[in-house]
Parts: sequence; structure tokens; C-alpha cells
Amino acid sequence: MSRIRIRAIFLGFAAGFFGFVFYTRYWIWRDCIAVSQSSCVTPDGSNATEGGMVWGVIALGFLAAALIAQFGRR
Repeated sequence: MSRIRIRAIFLGFAAGFFGFVFYTRYWIWRDCIAVSQSSCVTPDGSNATEGGMVWGVIALGFLAAALIAQFGRR
């Protein structure tokens, strides 16, 4: 078993953080955003928009970087 690299751990935590932001800013409210065609006001007063999908792309980028840092370039 290969040792876990510090860079891979850091990138994994970043992927988890941005995945959580994606979940809270877009995934929970995706039905409301689709119905309103642009944005949705949440019960706490914040505005969730279609742009919340960007957080998911950033999370996937960090996840790919973590996998490359751990398993790539041997």
C-alpha cells in the first residue's frame, strides 16, 4: 500500500469543502432554481442561483488533483 501524501490530503479536504458548498448552494435547491429559471430565495433569506453549479466543478477539479497527487507520477 502506498503512503498517503500530505498534498493529496490537503487537496482531498479542499475537494470535500467545495463539495459541501456545492451541496448547500445548489444541490439542495436545484428543483426551486429550475422552477424559477434563475434563482431561488432560501428560508434564511440567501439567494441560491444556477451559478452554484460552479462549486461542483471546482470540487471535481480538486478531487482530480488529489487523485493525481496520490497515484500519479510514480
